[in-house]
Amino acid sequence: MKTITLILLLISVGLMAVPLTELEKTDALHDASEYDTELVQLETLSAEYPEDVEILWRLAQVHFDIADQTEDIEVHKAHFYPGFEAAKMAVTIDPNSARANHWYATLIGKIGMLEGTKQKIINSYEVEEYGLKAIELDPTYDGSLHLLGRWHYELADLSWVERTVAKIVYETPPKASFEESVTFYKKAIEAKDDEVRHYLWIGKAFIKLKDNEEAKKYLTIATEITPLDDSDKLMQKEAAELLEKLK
Repeated sequence: MKTITLILLLISVGLMAVPLTELEKTDALHDASEYDTELVQLETLSAEYPEDVEILWRLAQVHFDIADQTEDIEVHKAHFYPGFEAAKMAVTIDPNSARANHWYATLIGKIGMLEGTKQKIINSYEVEEYGLKAIELDPTYDGSLHLLGRWHYELADLSWVERTVAKIVYETPPKASFEESVTFYKKAIEAKDDEVRHYLWIGKAFIKLKDNEEAKKYLTIATEITPLDDSDKLMQKEAAELLEKLK
């Protein structure tokens, strides 16, 4: 009797978990890079299970992935904002979800880049905060390790004008370096050694450190990995262009 009462209570507050098989179907679509179809299915599931964290962070992820297939800013705007809203809801419901924290950090960073220098710097605080929390919760996830590599890279690469803005935004601007970005990228590669993104960005970091031989090594690997989607192809194109400049 108690079990039946509990089930009825869960249904009444909308907290019944989505069936695992449904999540497995969306994950299979994700693995096959069928992002548009995955988005439709996740939105359908979200309407039925509006507070399911496993659905919400996957929604954030697929919005990122769709935007990541192109350099079109309008597509970025159309997906980074709703993706962030899904991640924000997920992390509010479960602050200890590693993926919710990861996608919150990732997407608030992307929104900062869309909205200009000052917002990029303001948002960088939460990128670090939620990114470090994601790593604390799941130190083996390559995405969060890469995220912190990017955080260090982007802040270390600020222009003089951007550094001036940073001093206005922060009393003490956060410390970041290309060396630390390399450390995080290497950890990301250890966690997942077939991800084009890691090799491209560690190559770019080595260029900033004026270590062209290491840069060439990693950029070459980036061009040799079998691409899974248009995002990989865009990154491989950039890696090839950087290699050409290093000749």
